[in-house]
Amino acid sequence: MKGIIYNGMVLKEPYSGVEVTVHQLAAALAEYGSLPVELFLPQEHRPIPRADHITLNHPCKAFRSRLLRILWEQLILPFVIAGRGAGVLHAPAYVAPLFSPCPVVLTVHDLHVMTHPQFCTKSNRLHYSMMIPSSIHRAAAIIAFSTYTERIIRNRFPMATNKITVIPPGISPDFKRHSKYADIERIRIKYKIPPSFLLFVGDLTYRKNILGLISAFAIVQAERPDLHLILAGAADHSTATAIDRQIHKIGISHRVSRIGYVENPDLPILYSMAQAFVFPSHDEGFGLPPLEAMACGCPVVCSGGASVEICGEAAVPCDPRDRSSIASAVSLLLDHPAYRHDKIDAGYKKASEFTWKKAALQTEAVYKKVLSTSLLKSHHVCERFF
Repeated sequence: MKGIIYNGMVLKEPYSGVEVTVHQLAAALAEYGSLPVELFLPQEHRPIPRADHITLNHPCKAFRSRLLRILWEQLILPFVIAGRGAGVLHAPAYVAPLFSPCPVVLTVHDLHVMTHPQFCTKSNRLHYSMMIPSSIHRAAAIIAFSTYTERIIRNRFPMATNKITVIPPGISPDFKRHSKYADIERIRIKYKIPPSFLLFVGDLTYRKNILGLISAFAIVQAERPDLHLILAGAADHSTATAIDRQIHKIGISHRVSRIGYVENPDLPILYSMAQAFVFPSHDEGFGLPPLEAMACGCPVVCSGGASVEICGEAAVPCDPRDRSSIASAVSLLLDHPAYRHDKIDAGYKKASEFTWKKAALQTEAVYKKVLSTSLLKSHHVCERFF
């Protein structure tokens, strides 16, 4: 059987949600898969389990710029694939080469660039609006993380309907409840965490509705003098300035903290410490952080497309456009212990449904289907020739 090439060259620290899923799937294919896969990863990457069916290839270090990575993927990778005689190329981050000598499996995380372009940078709008449509049209199979994203792809690209398979990502087993005093104190000191706080984890972008969250927090904290808001994630200069301006304008600078990117081993402990996890995003193709929080026993308030669909009744939904809706959802969890306990229990159950083993095996099933279809077409061509 011809092998699979998995292009993970998008990986670059610090990881966003896309990078997390690209890396975790590569690791899961190594741990749980059986098909021969050649992983193309930067020289500096998080550990991948060793396995006889996995070959690691490090063409170069992590690309210093997106442009260099795009040029490598479009101009160099196709020749590498041809030289390997690969059976399938998996492009796990939205975009595939314009030319590929073998069938392509494409992962589309979301279509924010088309549905919510106002929240995307100019470079993202330019790159993805040019490359995603051609990648979808050329793909032999498309993986979407949620039925929500599947519907959007189908509506925008009806010709792709029969090519889409929904395969949710998994939750790392590292995400579990932590209650050891020494661990909690270490995180409290390291990030200067107050005793009582609401938590947000993710890129601090306008699509994540951080300004709306801050406005909602102003309502919630008015009757709770000890409550704080912790914003964990990277922010560019423009967004950071807007956040700080909003906090100062409302007069809650002493209650809101931006702690930056949190190292992966620290995240489960931080989730475990929070009174609630609040994720009032305008739109999500999936949304890993709410499920990570649930796996750690932290009750969740969320919005944003797939997040509400994925979390279901385990989370408290809110309207991201209405700060009162966000505040009311948070207050439900804080003011009603029995309700909060029910949501925590439901969260544990919901998070347990998402495993990387399941995602890896379902992804391999897509590979096998594409390989068999490609082989069948080759046989038909040979029969017509002879």
